[in-house]
Formats: sequence, structure tokens, C-alpha cells
Amino acid sequence: MTRRSASDNAGAEQEQLKDPQQEVEEWFDATYAAKGPAYLRAPSYYDVFLDYLAVTPGQRLLDIGCGPGLLLSRALRRGLSCAGIDLSEVALRMACDRARGALLARCNAEALCLPTASFDHITCIGVLEHILDFARALAEMRRVAKPGAEICILVPNAHALSRISGIRKTASGRVEERAATLDEWAQVFRRNGLVIEQIHRDAWAMRRLRRLLRARR
Repeated sequence: MTRRSASDNAGAEQEQLKDPQQEVEEWFDATYAAKGPAYLRAPSYYDVFLDYLAVTPGQRLLDIGCGPGLLLSRALRRGLSCAGIDLSEVALRMACDRARGALLARCNAEALCLPTASFDHITCIGVLEHILDFARALAEMRRVAKPGAEICILVPNAHALSRISGIRKTASGRVEERAATLDEWAQVFRRNGLVIEQIHRDAWAMRRLRRLLRARR
């Protein structure tokens, strides 16, 4: 029989009491520190989302969960005034170099540290599924959006082959990423006051697969 010391018990208790939000932050810090931008899609692919929004120079764009600034750097090239928020300090340090000229802040999507009615466009690419409170995050997007602003959100489809498991978890057992069907996501957005104007299939997974197949020839 093994005995646990007082320090072991304290460590286990502290792990149980860890804030779920803190765990999300730590997961992203560790992921960006280990993989950097390679964790994400190719930088040029982020132009797709800017095209969906039909952005024009001088407009203001907020990227929620901006990571190392890949989308922000493309938006800056198009003459937009940009801001980005993220939980990860590691990612934001990368964004400082890649997206110079953008306003960057470390804050939570459920409590945006930004003024009301400030942005013409908001992007949230591969982020919402990690957020703990969808309703609060979507309410915050609506708050900081100007009247008539457009929001581009990329979320995982549970019917996609890469997402068939529906829910993935961190090693400690907390939810890391949630997937839903198209209808389920649509219900989330409509229930929280958003009007769906366009739906696009994410072509990145297929493009990446074709690249891998070409590389193996």
C-alpha cells in the first residue's frame, strides 16, 4: 500500500479546484509554445474569410481568438483597422511580430475588453467550440459590433470525418473542443440573436489532404 504525502494531497486538491478557464488558457499556451503557427492553417488561407465578409479598406475588424495573428496580418494588408484578442500570452507575443499595427489584448471572449458598437466585421475562426459559455460570447460579439456589422464564425461539423467523435477532451478530462451538426450550430446562433446570411463549407481539410497526397507521390 502506498501513502500520499500532505503535499501530494494538496496538489491533487489544487488540480480539482483549477478554474476551467485557466485550463483552457494553459492548454493553448502549451500548444502554441510547442507548435507555433504550424498548429493552424496556412496564412494565405485566411483570405477566404475576409472574402466572405467583403471587407474594404478603412473598416474595423476584430478577430476573436486571434492566436499568432495570421488572419490579422492578412486583414492589415487589405487596409483594415484591426484588433485581436486571445487568452494565450504565448500566441499574443507571436501576434505582436506578425500583425504589427493591430491592437492586441489578452482577454476573454465572454467578457470582451472593448467598447460597444466598435467593429464593422468580427471573425471567430475555430474558436467558439473551445469557449465555455456560447451565449455570453455571442452576446459580447453583438455588443461590440456596429449596427449592421457582419460576423464570420468557423465551427466544426460533427458529421465531418475528422470530427466524428463529437467531443474531444484534454488529458485531465475537461472538454477541449465541441462539435455539433449544422442544424445544431444554427440553433445556437439564432437562439442568441444572430441572423445566418451565408453558410460555406470549409475547404481547408480537403486542400490539406490533397497536399499530403501530392507530397507522397
